[in-house]
Amino acid sequence: MSNSVRPLTVGAGPTLLDSDSDPEETDQQLLWQQGRSQTHIGADTILRVKKRIRNATEQKRRKSFSNPENIENFGDKDKTLRLEEQIKLDHLKQLMDEFLNHKPPDIVKQAGSAYFPAKTEKRTPGAMNMEEFKSTVAKVLKTEEYDEYLEKLFNKLDTSLDGYVDWNEFCTYMLLLYRENDYMRTKREIPFLSEPKIRHIDHTKQEQTTKIVATANPLRYVTVSKDSDQTGQKRRFKMWVTDAIFLPNCNKLVIGSTSRDIRFYDCSTANYFEEFQLFAMSDVPYCFDYWYDVKNPSRPSKLFFGVDTGYIHTLHFKKPVSQLFETPFKNEEGVQKIFWTDIEKGNHESYVTHEKILHGEMSFSSLPDIVKQVMYLPENEYIISSTSSPKQSLVISPCDKKDFKKSYIFDIEKGIESFDYNKNLNILVTGSLDHLVRIWNPYVTNKAMAILEGHATGVIGVIIHEGLIQVFSYSKDAVVKVWDIKEHTCLQTIVLKFPSSIHGRMPEHGQFPMHLQPSPHDTLLVTCNDHVGMLKLGHTSQPKMLEAVTHDTQLCSAIYNKLFNQIVTGCDSSNVAVWELESGNKSIVFSNTHGDEEITCMAFDQTYRRLFTGARNGTIKVWNFQNGHNLHKLEPVSEAEITGILPYFDRKMILAVGWGRKLIRYDDSDPDNMYIPAQLDWKGGQIHQDDILAMDFAMPNYLATAGFDGEIVVWDIETEKIFIRLRKGQQADISKKIEEIQAQTSFISVQSTESIHKVNGGSKPVTPSRLSRPNSRHRKSHKIPKGQPAPVEKLLFLPKRLSSRISDGAMLISSEAGYLKWWCLFGAKKEVGYFYVPDTKDESVLGLCSDSENQELYTGDTQGQIQVWDISNYCMCAEERRIKTKPPLIRTWKAHDSSIVSLEYIEHETGNYIVSASTDFTARLWSVEGEYVGTFGQKKSWNLKQKSTWMHPRTPWSTKSVISIDDSKNERKDSRADSASGFKTPGADKDDVTMATKDSDQSNGVMANGKLDKDKTGSSKHGTESRISKDGTKEEITVRESSRLEKSEKSFISKEEDFKTFLGSKVAEQLRTIKESRIERRHRLSQDVNFKDTQRFGKICSPYQALKTKDVEEIKLPSKMPLSQRMINKGYTSDNMTQEKLLSMDFSYVSSDSPLPNDQTSKDREKVTEKVRTAGTHRRANSRQNLVKKSNTVA
Repeated sequence: MSNSVRPLTVGAGPTLLDSDSDPEETDQQLLWQQGRSQTHIGADTILRVKKRIRNATEQKRRKSFSNPENIENFGDKDKTLRLEEQIKLDHLKQLMDEFLNHKPPDIVKQAGSAYFPAKTEKRTPGAMNMEEFKSTVAKVLKTEEYDEYLEKLFNKLDTSLDGYVDWNEFCTYMLLLYRENDYMRTKREIPFLSEPKIRHIDHTKQEQTTKIVATANPLRYVTVSKDSDQTGQKRRFKMWVTDAIFLPNCNKLVIGSTSRDIRFYDCSTANYFEEFQLFAMSDVPYCFDYWYDVKNPSRPSKLFFGVDTGYIHTLHFKKPVSQLFETPFKNEEGVQKIFWTDIEKGNHESYVTHEKILHGEMSFSSLPDIVKQVMYLPENEYIISSTSSPKQSLVISPCDKKDFKKSYIFDIEKGIESFDYNKNLNILVTGSLDHLVRIWNPYVTNKAMAILEGHATGVIGVIIHEGLIQVFSYSKDAVVKVWDIKEHTCLQTIVLKFPSSIHGRMPEHGQFPMHLQPSPHDTLLVTCNDHVGMLKLGHTSQPKMLEAVTHDTQLCSAIYNKLFNQIVTGCDSSNVAVWELESGNKSIVFSNTHGDEEITCMAFDQTYRRLFTGARNGTIKVWNFQNGHNLHKLEPVSEAEITGILPYFDRKMILAVGWGRKLIRYDDSDPDNMYIPAQLDWKGGQIHQDDILAMDFAMPNYLATAGFDGEIVVWDIETEKIFIRLRKGQQADISKKIEEIQAQTSFISVQSTESIHKVNGGSKPVTPSRLSRPNSRHRKSHKIPKGQPAPVEKLLFLPKRLSSRISDGAMLISSEAGYLKWWCLFGAKKEVGYFYVPDTKDESVLGLCSDSENQELYTGDTQGQIQVWDISNYCMCAEERRIKTKPPLIRTWKAHDSSIVSLEYIEHETGNYIVSASTDFTARLWSVEGEYVGTFGQKKSWNLKQKSTWMHPRTPWSTKSVISIDDSKNERKDSRADSASGFKTPGADKDDVTMATKDSDQSNGVMANGKLDKDKTGSSKHGTESRISKDGTKEEITVRESSRLEKSEKSFISKEEDFKTFLGSKVAEQLRTIKESRIERRHRLSQDVNFKDTQRFGKICSPYQALKTKDVEEIKLPSKMPLSQRMINKGYTSDNMTQEKLLSMDFSYVSSDSPLPNDQTSKDREKVTEKVRTAGTHRRANSRQNLVKKSNTVA
């Protein structure tokens, strides 16, 4: 057989590549087409041609895909944008056609045979399964790079959970998404929050105000009216003021008038007086602008003014601070008049020079018009000037025509009344008599970027606010409008009710009716005739939080959705937010979920597709949390707070508990039922006598509920019967409760009792504990009142232990007033052990979670502290007495400023994490080692795969140090006494985490009478001692430091009390940390100080001497006190000497009976007697003070 290849005939045809193809390939193709019409090609050539055709086709598709008029390339888009946000109108049209023309194949239920046909089930046309949906979207977008994301999108769209998505579900999701995007895009803080204040200006004499000028040091608003009477020596004449401007560096006020002069007023005093006058000008100065170097005010400055003949003049002041014009050597007082011709001729060139340029270009078709406004741009030395002429309405021209720079000319039919320019935003805004506000690119003159319509009359004033990125415009009918520059929409309209504008009259305005005073005053002033209106800005910049917050109010919980890798947070303002776990970015927010009611609990169903929220008023709603679509509303039984929701998928039911004290069931079998009624036929009965505060569920069918009265019940959810009643509720001691209420000078209203009794249906009497009782998150104090049992605030099952069915081991944890109690479900002894978690008294634990293996327990208390405990061997078997020792503490760290309300353990492909929610408005993500990943709501995103993007090693409090204890060291460097008082060990902020010895002795016991068990504590391998603290908890300290702590406890003031101050918790904590570190440093350094050296200059009380000084006891008189001869002569003895006699004893040597010289008169004798009496009184007072107790205190 021949090895030759069979020839293939290829005919010449059209070009394979379009005009956008590679030039080299195009040339080769043209050469190939210009050859023979028929060519014999080998196999290798055929493969090359096919490859070239395939590459050319792909390249052509990409180029047409990137055409903005066709379909855009998603590969070039920002990766942070979601796929559905990039879908355009053309894509939606194609998707709609695909859904409408979709005819799915039948579902084969049973394969056919030769004797029986196949059993099939017809599918609904237009309903796609996941594979069909993915292929359809990939076909429309012509890319498969979103294949993985389309699976998540399909789960979001499948709200009915039937495995299919139709066009209605897709449209509903997209509409909700677009609505949310529009809301977030148009949501802006309106700048003016209060009503405008209007004031009449008396001195204007009913003439309109030309301009408002703000002078500095101090700030004063100077109003310049149009009409001004001037009285000369021979005649009286009128002039109109055209404009005024303040020169800050030389403290001068410049005013121009129709008298063709410019007047300079000195503003250095309270009374402004005229200093210079430029007179006999050729033209009328109509508008001003001034520039000076802010950093060097004494450097040359420039004064610009436009005139009525279309020219712009510039005065260059060389020494603006010292002197503006040359002063003649005259002793005459008053105004110095300067002839304008002298300025033009250069007679004052040592102080000021003059230049002028023409507005626009010289044209014979139009006469020069009045320059109505002028602005200088120092960055590129350009001047912006405007007129009312339709030709050359606004011109941006160089200051020096010799530079040959390009001028930008804007032509507007009605001319320009006002304009403003901002360099940072790079926009130019104009207002005209055609009622329009235009936004321009300063370098594009033929078309405006945006035209803002809304004013009913001509726009006479515009101002750009850079901080808000907004434009304020003012029209002739006294209406102020606020425009968003980015969205080109009107955000706010304020109608100013001036007296001259009522009853439809058109008021009169000056040439410059608007003035914006920047921060810190933040005021917009507008004028109308002889009135001024003031509008105070509420927000002058984009909201910038000093600290990142998740919500604007305190959170109720944060839960994790492992299907979508998202965190859902809810807050008291009834808002729910969805956050991406891997980046911390916000996915979606839907507000007003329960109106004005607080969200109190949230839960996911077992499919993680639906979100359940409960509110304080007893309402429960079911959501598609991916788009905020409300799927179901559950009937409320009573207006009582919902504290727990359990969607039980196996029985198609929803179980809810709360302050209504009942277990409420809802039927969840019909996905189309919008309103689900409540069912109160719980077979086990409603046995709770008080509010149900906590609930937890564990597979396969264990449900635990706990109440405010301390009752804990475990149910079998399949049979709805009680599995075990761990503890019966205890009634409150009413007598003790009344005593406490009376002590707090409060009383119980009979009307409140009756109203609450009506709310509860009158079935149960209302105990005093329920009167106005907030939930655990809102309580300011967590101290249990007298006579009140500790409420159960949190329940947590340990599923691993529960599945192993340990006979007498603890498998349920309850949090009660800071104590964690461990319960056994299958053994004879119910309560196995307990221990107190927080570092201080009267705190609670509201956050509990554990890892999947139940080896570690994570607790979050009301102080914002997270603690990690090793519970692998804790309470695994019951003992004769309840276990009171704590499990080994692995680590602890400060997570929040206030109470932690929820903790959730997260298992992710990048590692394990803890998400915490608190009442300090934040939800934060931490690694299990305590490393701070970030706060949901912060500006900077993180990447869980890159630790460099985490906030660690920083903490939410950069000024606070965190304790760190290495468990490998034999000597612990801190003690429980220090941690309870907030004491920070120096040099212990290495890892920002408080590490504790994992293998600490849990065998160190404490006897019932409070004495130490020396046999156990003395043999500790860490050399520790145990003792009982004031709150009854056991404290372990090292033997080496026990003596130091005893000394410090005696000499230092107790630090267990909270440091309260009006400065705030952060400042107080910082001050306390500094104070304690100084005390510790003094105590440590004082051991090597020779105190004799500190007293060489006298008895100086140095800090070291104060620490060394011992306590001084009260002085007592000795039994055999030595007496002087003078005391014996006065009749004193050792037996009758007492402290009172000693204090009243007169030790003076001069008495009233002493003889006086013969030359002294009786008057002198009286003076001496009074002197002696006064001296005795002072000595007695001093002797009393020297015998007072002395105590040694160190501040």
